Amino acid sequence: MFSKDNPAEYLERAEMHEQLAAATDDVPARKMHLAMAAEYRRKAAELGGIQIVPPSTMGPMLKMNVAAH
Repeated sequence: MFSKDNPAEYLERAEMHEQLAAATDDVPARKMHLAMAAEYRRKAAELGGIQIVPPSTMGPMLKMNVAAH
């Protein structure tokens, strides 16, 4: 079951959509999967104090900073 307050689960979904985007030749589907991945990463950052670094030429990268609560 998907927990809406766990940033790690949003990151897992983002990774899944990035893999789906990489696996398809359908341009509209790829754009949709990349948009979904970006939204899941944004939500994870919002929930968990995670800073998202723009992707490098070597692929997607995520920088995480743990915020003290």
